[in-house]
Amino acid sequence: MLHLLYLLSFIYFGIIFTFAIGVLFLKKGKNKQIHSISIIIAARNEEKYLPILLEQIANQNYPPGKYEIIVADDRSTDQTSEIIREFQDKYSNIKAIRIEKENIKLVGKKGALDAAIKAAKYEILAFTDADCLPSENWLQEINKHFSEETDFVAGYSPLINSSKFLLMLKNLERASIFAVTAGGFAWNWGVTCTARNMAYSKSIFNKVNGFEGIGHLKSGDDDLMLQKMNRHIRKMNFMFTSDSVVFSHDKENLSEHADLESRRASKWKYYPFSIQLMTLFILLFYSVFIFSLICTIVGTLQLSSFFNLFLIKTIPEFLLLFFFLIRIKKIKLLWVFPLAELIYLPYFIFFALKGTFGKFKWKE
Repeated sequence: MLHLLYLLSFIYFGIIFTFAIGVLFLKKGKNKQIHSISIIIAARNEEKYLPILLEQIANQNYPPGKYEIIVADDRSTDQTSEIIREFQDKYSNIKAIRIEKENIKLVGKKGALDAAIKAAKYEILAFTDADCLPSENWLQEINKHFSEETDFVAGYSPLINSSKFLLMLKNLERASIFAVTAGGFAWNWGVTCTARNMAYSKSIFNKVNGFEGIGHLKSGDDDLMLQKMNRHIRKMNFMFTSDSVVFSHDKENLSEHADLESRRASKWKYYPFSIQLMTLFILLFYSVFIFSLICTIVGTLQLSSFFNLFLIKTIPEFLLLFFFLIRIKKIKLLWVFPLAELIYLPYFIFFALKGTFGKFKWKE
């Protein structure tokens, strides 16, 4: 059994270390040509945060004639529509689209995004959510990272508005996901991404027939779309600069957070086989690792053997986070790394199973 444990551990080491090396390989954006960019925002009952976002987006440090803002009001029943009209009166580069009825072929957010993308007049499409807050130089950073061969760009999106210690834990966990995103991009492999901070070419979207094939799913406008585009993307890049960061408001209660994590895991069955295989292996490895811990506690596995397994698992995880946090200048998050190591395995396993087999609420 020990030989099997070591084999699984070294395979896991290789997977995570590959992503860690990828984070180091990614180059800074150096494009100086000013591209025209369409910003796409889908908003559904977002009266609380939308005014802050639109004020920031409308005043980007970017040539005014070189970007447009398209807000798709997705069947909102609050003051979202009125807020958009107010900002249209104030800023000429804001366009509005109203979705009155859900399209059964493009459910949830995808219907709003599809309508906005069709209305976009520029090749580069930049996406963020209505409850997010990009920096005033966000478009500059996207532009820098879009070279002539680049088709997909993503960036970091940390949480705000939560207790300090809990926020550190949550943002370290999020950093691990963004590190995998960045590491995969270095090998031109789109594993995952988030719609809070991404941009891609409209021509690639059209080439894969938009959301066709995933339109019936309530989520996946980001990671499933990236995976669908994978074989058509010439080059991907990740933005590490502070100006490229898009802040996102934390969920207000634990049940909302649990539903979010479950929704993320629920998409596993729609992932490409390579990503399914990798994530299934990680789930298996984590389960076996917990089993080896139990065996160590009851005395059927030597402590020295478990310690070796622990090092093989932890070293690449630490390096992946260390390299990523150094590049985004958030190295202080590593203070909670030891605690995160203790709770992440059961956390990952629980939500992987809940998202695949359990019940949860979708955002209304």
